[in-house]
Amino acid sequence: RLESQGLVLGTAEATGFRALAARGNCLAQDRVDISFSSKELCREFSQPARNSYNRLKRMGRFLVGAPRLLYDFGFVEDGPAEFIEIFSDTDFAGCKESRRSTSGGAATINGHCIKHWSKTQSTVSLSSGEAELHGIGAAIAQGLGLQAICRDLGFTYKIRVHSDATAALGIARRRSL
Repeated sequence: RLESQGLVLGTAEATGFRALAARGNCLAQDRVDISFSSKELCREFSQPARNSYNRLKRMGRFLVGAPRLLYDFGFVEDGPAEFIEIFSDTDFAGCKESRRSTSGGAATINGHCIKHWSKTQSTVSLSSGEAELHGIGAAIAQGLGLQAICRDLGFTYKIRVHSDATAALGIARRRSL
């Protein structure tokens, strides 16, 4: 579809796009502010178009305006943390072409971000509640992984998950066999 309209990048331009988008993806491991943008750019690796390059330039302009990110893990007077707080959200059917949703979140200990993620869901959700439930499940999986790493290091934390999706929270809170 894009090839017939002349919107696909040439071989050299596509290689340049992939190299710069991969650098953005490398930066996104430490920068929560470009995590989603970088993920979306990398989804266009197979056939980058003119619009792909424009989105890459927009991320570059953002990074020029905010070139440094500083994490300050200061002393917390409240004592040791009891919980790994996990915040989860999902955009229902955010991709206009595939109608797949994106789940994202952040995990904190004592208010300090220790992990973040932005991931396109593998299935197409039929409702926002289903997409949010998938996102909560992914957040819990991230929390369990962090809890296991902390336990290996000698720290014991409980997990607390936060979401704004009432329907998904109602399903997640159900008790059964």
